Amino acid sequence: MSKKSNSSSEEKAPPKEEIKREVKQEIAQAIQGRAKLISETLNPLCVVSRTTVPDTLGWHAHLHDELCLVSDGMPIVGHAGSKVCPEPGTLFLFTEAEVHGVWNFGNVVARLCSLEFRISSEVRVEFRDLFECSPERRMLKLSAGQQHRFCNTCQKIALEQSGARPLHATAASVLLALQLIDVSRWFSEHHKIDLVDGREKLDPQCFELWQKIHRHAFQSISHGPMFLNLNPGYDSIRHRFRKLFGISPRGMLVRLRMDRAKELLLTSDLSVKEIAFELCYLWQQDFTRAFRKCTGVSPGQWRMHSRELDAHL
Repeated sequence: MSKKSNSSSEEKAPPKEEIKREVKQEIAQAIQGRAKLISETLNPLCVVSRTTVPDTLGWHAHLHDELCLVSDGMPIVGHAGSKVCPEPGTLFLFTEAEVHGVWNFGNVVARLCSLEFRISSEVRVEFRDLFECSPERRMLKLSAGQQHRFCNTCQKIALEQSGARPLHATAASVLLALQLIDVSRWFSEHHKIDLVDGREKLDPQCFELWQKIHRHAFQSISHGPMFLNLNPGYDSIRHRFRKLFGISPRGMLVRLRMDRAKELLLTSDLSVKEIAFELCYLWQQDFTRAFRKCTGVSPGQWRMHSRELDAHL
């Protein structure tokens, strides 16, 4: 009787090939669902490379964001309610519904590279430092390497958009995310090292100091005056460090603490005094003074303003 039952159950079991096929279909559906979600969250609309001799776009606005690089020439750009004549290599960020324009007069060739895109409110929060800064600060002169990197990523996005398969759209969205990360770092006053093409080499002593700062930034030892001066050749390293990372060792130390302070102010209910203690400040007023110097406002004011912004999103 039991033999018959076992035989019957074996006959009903689906073949291994059918199981494999079903698993593959489930995986494919999951990948397609994830790809669709990424594409909806980060949606590059179009890449436009434009040469104008002469030409005008006039004042206009649209319901999406735009990054516009003036790569050559001296066109007039309408930005932040006024007209400016930027240097070649200047990057603009025009946010959704923001009025802007471009005018090019005479016989001088002007070349523009624009990336128009739409992002979700969640992604906008991630890049709040970029999108919430004043219009006057959303204009930046890029280095030659940064210009090359920006245009190269735009070209890759355009090539991926030309494909019809789902992963092409996902790749375009991922490239848009990387572009926004680059631009956000360039616009930041405290951007880290920018290894444009991977050929630059890190100075071993500077990298060792970089590791030391990140390892001990939130320990009491990092507040001692001798923390950064233990190496007899510190002055030489300090100059090389600033040239490499765009910030002094002590400046990087303070920036790490302030970034951590912002995170705690935004995500926890710790008091300002408790946050100061968490960051190993002996006195709350020392922490408040450092935070105000970095942001222009007190920790309490920064927390209130950030939560008000979150409430409106």
